[in-house]
Amino acid sequence: MFYDLCVSWPKAVTTSSAVEYTRSTGPIPDLFRTVAMLQALGYTTIAYDYEVSGKIGSNITSPIQADVFSASLSNMTFLSRITVILEDAAQSQVLPSLTSKFDILAVRPTTEKLLLAACTSLDIDLISLDLSQRLPFYLRHRTLGAAVARGIKFEICYSPSTRQGDNNVRRNLISNAAALFRATRGKGIIISSAAMSALECRGPYDVANLATLWGFTQEKGKAAVATDARAVVVHARMRRRSYKQVVEIMVDKDEVQTTVDGKKGRANEDHQKRTRQEADEKKSEKFPKKGSKRRRANDG
Repeated sequence: MFYDLCVSWPKAVTTSSAVEYTRSTGPIPDLFRTVAMLQALGYTTIAYDYEVSGKIGSNITSPIQADVFSASLSNMTFLSRITVILEDAAQSQVLPSLTSKFDILAVRPTTEKLLLAACTSLDIDLISLDLSQRLPFYLRHRTLGAAVARGIKFEICYSPSTRQGDNNVRRNLISNAAALFRATRGKGIIISSAAMSALECRGPYDVANLATLWGFTQEKGKAAVATDARAVVVHARMRRRSYKQVVEIMVDKDEVQTTVDGKKGRANEDHQKRTRQEADEKKSEKFPKKGSKRRRANDG
């Protein structure tokens, strides 16, 4: 199973305007072609990304309609994601209110202080840096290692290098991605497309080959769009369904009944086994075995 956890959701589209999907032109048909291309390339799970910046109100609602293509594109899982561009520490106070509105919570810190806060204290799933631009801070192993230890992943988006013809963008992406790989020791990195059109999409194995330019091996490049990306989805699910290390566990009633019946069956077997052992002990006391001291004493 392959994952693309960053497919840009058109900012002009809201849940009420998703009916434009029936038209031949517009942002929704373009998005449909992008998702259809990802499915053809072998991806099974994608996340629509809604990017916000500046002051964020606590009453923000999700414009993403994740199931808009469910009828046409079967056997795919669609998730919603929000990426908050952190420009001020006050923005982090709104993050808890976004938990129930989006499946995945990502941040993009713009200063070293905000990066440190995201790695050490913020309750998030993903840190997505704009690696196509010159970073205003250094990527240090101690800072990024704290995020990896907490189960937070870092994201590399490859589409900016295919979207623009500027060589500086490609140069920045290669150097920054290589620096990120060195700072994390190659751990906790996923690769997404951030695609805005079908032409910007690449297959999972093409992504793995591209990652070798950044220092990845073929195995790590493949894991960045498979197992490591899946870990982000699992981490997000646990974050939404747990509170202060208390986890909500959903159990099927049939499984519970089967377990109870199995325990009762084992208890009955143990009881029967103990009963047979007690009966054998009483029988051995009444009729000692031939050759035993008690039998010789009785014979004498």
